[in-house]
Amino acid sequence: MMFTPQIIFTLSGVIIVLIYVTWVARNNMAWINYVNRKIQIPTGKSISVSVIVAARNEELQIGNLLQSLLTQYYPPSKFQVIISNDFSTDKTAEACIALQHKFQQSGIQFILINPLENQPSGKKAALERAIILATGELILTTDADCIVSPDWIASFSAKFAISSAQMITGFVKLNNGENLFADLQAIDVLSLSGVGATSVIKNKPLMCNGANLAFTKTAFVEAGGYSYGINQPGGDDTYLMLKINQLFPGKVVFNEDPKSIVTTNPQPNFKHFVKQRIRWASKVKYYNESYVKATGLLIFAVNLVLILVALFALIGWLNWIVALTLWILKATADALFLFHLATFTSQHRLLFVFLPAQILYPFYSLAGTFIAMKKMDYEWKNRNYKGQ
Repeated sequence: MMFTPQIIFTLSGVIIVLIYVTWVARNNMAWINYVNRKIQIPTGKSISVSVIVAARNEELQIGNLLQSLLTQYYPPSKFQVIISNDFSTDKTAEACIALQHKFQQSGIQFILINPLENQPSGKKAALERAIILATGELILTTDADCIVSPDWIASFSAKFAISSAQMITGFVKLNNGENLFADLQAIDVLSLSGVGATSVIKNKPLMCNGANLAFTKTAFVEAGGYSYGINQPGGDDTYLMLKINQLFPGKVVFNEDPKSIVTTNPQPNFKHFVKQRIRWASKVKYYNESYVKATGLLIFAVNLVLILVALFALIGWLNWIVALTLWILKATADALFLFHLATFTSQHRLLFVFLPAQILYPFYSLAGTFIAMKKMDYEWKNRNYKGQ
C-alpha cells in the first residue's frame, strides 16, 4: 500500500486523537474512583487554620467574601483571617475595616495588613507578608472576589486530618452566567479545574488555583516560598504546588468534598477575559516538569489536528467522514468527563453550551499556546506587566 500524504496525515491524526481520548478517559476514571470513595470523617479537636487573602482594588467584592467567612461552621477561636492589602488604590482597606468589628464580636481574629511604601508590591509579596504572621497549623488561601461555603474551613481541616498532606488543592467554579459568554467561561473553568484535580489525584499535578488552596507553613518554608518562578508576577499557586510535590512526593492531595468548592465570578467582558488568559498563559513556558510540558504538547497537538482536518475536509483534500469521526471521538470523551465534573459542582446547565464550546475551544487553545510562547505585555489590577 502506498503511503500518500493524506494517509500519513490521517494516521497521525487518529493516533493523536486516540492518545488524547485515552488520557481524558483515564482522568475520568480517576475522578470517579476518587470522588465516590467512602471517607471516614475524623473526630476530635479542630486544627488551627489561617485564612489568607491578598487583595488589590476589591472594594466592591471583598465584603461578600468576608461575610462568607463570618458564617463558617468552625470554632471561631481556631481560625484567623488575614487580609493583605496589595497597595490598593480604592477603598479595599476601608471595606475590610467596616466589617472588622463583626469578626471581633464573633471571636475570630482578624488582621488587616497595609503595606509600607518601601515594601515590594504584587500578589506574592502580599501573601508572604500574611504568611509570616500566620499562626495556623494549616494555611488556607482564597481570592478577594470569591465566596466560600459555610463548611469550607471544616472541609479542609477534615481532609488535612485524614491525609496528613503538605498541600491540599480545591475546586473553583464560576457563578452561573446571564449570557453565553459567561457560560462559556464557566465550562472552560470547569474543565481546567477538573484537569487540575485529576492530575493531583494521579500524583502528577499539573495546575491548581490559589483561590482554593491549603498548605502547611513548614512546606511553604522548605519550598523556599515563591522562589520557583520568582521572576513571574503570577504562579503563586501552581509553582508552589510543583515545588512542594517535588519535596514531598504523594503529599499533595485533592479535596473531593463538594463543600470545599469556592465560587467566583466570570469576567465581565471580552477585554477583561483576554487580560486574564494572557496572565494565566504567561507562566506556562517556565514550568520545569517534563510531564507538564508533555501534557501541554498533547493538548496543543489534538486541537491543531482538529482544525487541520476540518480545513482539509472543507477544501476536499480529506474525507469529511474522517474529520467528523475525529471531532466526535474527542467530543465524546470530553462530554463524559464534563458530565461528572458538572455533577460535582451542580452545574449541569453548562452542558447546554458544550457544543459551541467544543467548536470554539481548538481555536482558543491554539491562541493560548501562541500567547504562552510570545513575550506579551498585559495589564492586571491597574498594573502593567512586561512579557518575559
